[in-house]
Amino acid sequence: MIQGVRRFELVLIGALALSAPSLVQALTGGVGLTTALVHVALALALAWGVGAVLERTIDTYARQARQRELHARLERVRGARGLTASRGDLPGPERD
Repeated sequence: MIQGVRRFELVLIGALALSAPSLVQALTGGVGLTTALVHVALALALAWGVGAVLERTIDTYARQARQRELHARLERVRGARGLTASRGDLPGPERD
């Protein structure tokens, strides 16, 4: 399922850019108004889908980069304190 996008204005600009030739032709009488509106609706659906896919892809890579950065920081702190990466070696209450 395609989810919404956070930056709808970019989707709208993309849809208008895609359907601009059809809108110009509608204003000059080259195509009918209904045809131009159908082109705008299709361009909006296409721009929405592409925007949602791009947003999800960027979010996924950004989340992975944040996780790698946090992991690297934790490893630096553990190394500076002389701790190993093992969970059992962390200071805390006794574990059974």
